[in-house]
Amino acid sequence: MPEPPTHVHRTLRRGHLAVTELKFDTPIEQSTSLGYDDAFLVSVFLKNIVDHECWYNGRALPVGTWNAGNTYIFDLRQDPRALVRGPSHVVHFYLPLGALNAFAEQHDGGAVSDLIHKPGVGSDDVVMRHLARAALEAFRDPHAMTGLVLDELLNAACAHALGRYGTARSPGTHAAGLAQWQEHRAKEMMIERTDVSLAELAQECGLSVTHFARAFRRTTGVSAHQWLLGQRVSKAKTLLERSNLTLADVAALCGFSSQSHLTAAFKQYAGLSPGRWRRTFASSSDDAES
Repeated sequence: MPEPPTHVHRTLRRGHLAVTELKFDTPIEQSTSLGYDDAFLVSVFLKNIVDHECWYNGRALPVGTWNAGNTYIFDLRQDPRALVRGPSHVVHFYLPLGALNAFAEQHDGGAVSDLIHKPGVGSDDVVMRHLARAALEAFRDPHAMTGLVLDELLNAACAHALGRYGTARSPGTHAAGLAQWQEHRAKEMMIERTDVSLAELAQECGLSVTHFARAFRRTTGVSAHQWLLGQRVSKAKTLLERSNLTLADVAALCGFSSQSHLTAAFKQYAGLSPGRWRRTFASSSDDAES
């Protein structure tokens, strides 16, 4: 007869966030290093763990019983390792600091630099306990909507971790706009490529999408999308004045999705339709030549 499984390992992911169920029926030897990670594990233990040891950066931590139902936070920047001498069952929520701050920015919250916790000491966190139970149900009864359930679970975990454990950065950390090089590079990319995405611009500037979007508006007074539309309209003006291209061709060359998209944006920025602009410019040129 085959040996029964000694552990269960299941993970649901969304972007950089993840929730994992780990269940071991046998002792766990000292865990290996995961390497530096600017992230946290917010872990809900589902079984009491009495005989165990834990280390941060190679230094042993004073630990008591890890109680079933309690929530424990592990800072992955501190190279946490554990040795468990009995069965264990835990649900880990993997929350990178960058993802936490991106979530905070999207919901007009303050950025954080840490999650308040005492290593090896848990808390009776009812919200995390319920989120862990909900995650287990998602693991055991997968269906077409599991992805949406996962989204909500991870969003809830982010919101709760920020509200209960988050510690604010120093004031003004995100108050400034783009650095000069970031503004120059972002505008350069938008001029070179009318189809460039906000995600590409943010990545080039080393920022999250939401941080980049807010910083760009603070720096220029308009959103990146509005600035890009202005550049597209300027290019369209030049083509209308200097070529006989159709409006559909002008729209395609300037990065608009259709002729109607070009017309709407052109009216917004120039106050005239593209056709009216072309006729007006042609009339002005004829008058100047005569």
